[in-house]
Amino acid sequence: MTNRYDVNIAGYALTVMSERSAEHMARLAETLNGRVREIQRSGGTSNYLHIVMLAAMELADEVLTLRDDVEALRKERIGLQDLDRRSKDLLATLDSVLK
Repeated sequence: MTNRYDVNIAGYALTVMSERSAEHMARLAETLNGRVREIQRSGGTSNYLHIVMLAAMELADEVLTLRDDVEALRKERIGLQDLDRRSKDLLATLDSVLK
């Protein structure tokens, strides 16, 4: 079920439609606003649109990095499973030769 939420991002009120919970939407807004505040403190720009875009880019970068990390772990797990299978095959072969 899609719900309507009012959120405030960098001082701008937005109405968002989402199937997520109110708590989740509040966390999203809080996360983005926290990043906006960090960028504002750094003093790189005073243009709110630029600040919000920079914050969104930083968060998107984190998402992509985490996705890459998850993919690397998935490949490592598959590699370990293959190594485990090969080890079992080798042990079975050695066992049959030694009998």
